[in-house]
Amino acid sequence: METNQNLIKSVSEIVKLINNQQFNIAEEELHKVIRIKKDNYYPYYLLGNIYALQKKFSDALDQLKLSYKLNPNDKTLCYNLAVVYGELNEMKNSQNMFEKSLEIDPDYINANLGLAKNFEQQKKFDKAKFFFEKTIKLNKDFKLANQMYGKFLIRIGEINKGQYYNYKFSGVIRFNQEEIKIIS
Repeated sequence: METNQNLIKSVSEIVKLINNQQFNIAEEELHKVIRIKKDNYYPYYLLGNIYALQKKFSDALDQLKLSYKLNPNDKTLCYNLAVVYGELNEMKNSQNMFEKSLEIDPDYINANLGLAKNFEQQKKFDKAKFFFEKTIKLNKDFKLANQMYGKFLIRIGEINKGQYYNYKFSGVIRFNQEEIKIIS
């Protein structure tokens, strides 16, 4: 029991190291944890994230795949795998992992936005538009989604609608009959 408590404590300390961008120390500590507990997905997950933050995407992919084998039902893990696949320009694998993340949680806003961008890159504009709209429906004031959707709409020729979403992104004042709302 003592070993498990120390393991949990050391993982929380490792997360602090990652948050402080002390990646080399965190990496060393994660390798120690993995030697003790090879069947725990979380150290592989953290290691994959460290490599992704350092733009070592092949290494990140290897660690995240190991983590996924141990826990294929973590929406954030699936999302991170999708992002790394996208960085490696493996768009179909990226799409599959975004979709897996959405199977776990259909309202996971980051996966919806990621899938929209993925479909846009694949030039599947109808599907991209569907997921941009779904993302904004989940949170109409999500600045990044409004910005990306606005740029997407302008690219596909819907300029007026695209400008509306760009205005929402930039923090302009919106008027309607009930209220005035400043989006910042």
